[in-house]
Amino acid sequence: MKKFLTISEMANYAGISRRTLIYYDQIGLFKPVKIGENGYRYYSIEQYFELDVILLLKNLDVPLEEIQTFLKNRNVSYVLEGFMKQKERIDEEIAKLKNIRQSLDNYIDRYTTLKNFDLESITYSYREAEYFVASEVIENFYDINSLQVYGRFYSSIDSSDLFSGHPIGFLVEGGAFYEENFHDAPYRALVKIPSERLHLYKDQQILQRPAGYYVSGFMKDEIHHINIFNNRFRNYLKEHGYQLNGDIWELLWQDETTSENPEDQIFEVLIPVIKNTAPAE
Repeated sequence: MKKFLTISEMANYAGISRRTLIYYDQIGLFKPVKIGENGYRYYSIEQYFELDVILLLKNLDVPLEEIQTFLKNRNVSYVLEGFMKQKERIDEEIAKLKNIRQSLDNYIDRYTTLKNFDLESITYSYREAEYFVASEVIENFYDINSLQVYGRFYSSIDSSDLFSGHPIGFLVEGGAFYEENFHDAPYRALVKIPSERLHLYKDQQILQRPAGYYVSGFMKDEIHHINIFNNRFRNYLKEHGYQLNGDIWELLWQDETTSENPEDQIFEVLIPVIKNTAPAE
């Protein structure tokens, strides 16, 4: 009866490569029972059982350094505790992957919207309520203080919310809509969050965009076109008998992720409105 197996025979049995067995030997995880005078590695048949344990644990995604500890503590209590800890790690990884998957879905929906947006149309539609984490008031976009506000704001947001795939937003007081230079009005930066995550933030950080009817439209290059866009909106409200009913919400649908040119940024502007009940002049 053959007493020893070559590295190729052991590798064929386990369905792994010779390189893997060599690596296991080098890190002290699974060593051959002897090295021949020719320098070849030889394994005993009984080592099948130990290799089976290693492959089982590796299939359960147990790190190699922990597998070494497992092999030294092969009893029910230790293995059971180890498997329960590994299950907790896997559950955390599943939750993380689900969050990544949801973010990818959001980004795909977002960029699909971008492919089909229309700069010419203005729509009137009902919008459900949504929640946002809001920054302090930013007085001037080009001021050094605004960078400090952004820094404090984004560092306070959980990364899963900051990179959720939803467009970041901005909130401007409704009265600024009628000012000559809307772009210079003070504003607050916004990050959308689902209602089940509201408890992670302070109440004063949370803003709700109320459910209701909004007039909305897309705009390219806000800095240079906001006043022209506002004139279009004012004319639309006047023609359809609507009046402003709250603050103005902006969503940045296209940002530096899909274009390196700031002029390519695409905003959606949402203006809450009610029907004008004042008698016609």
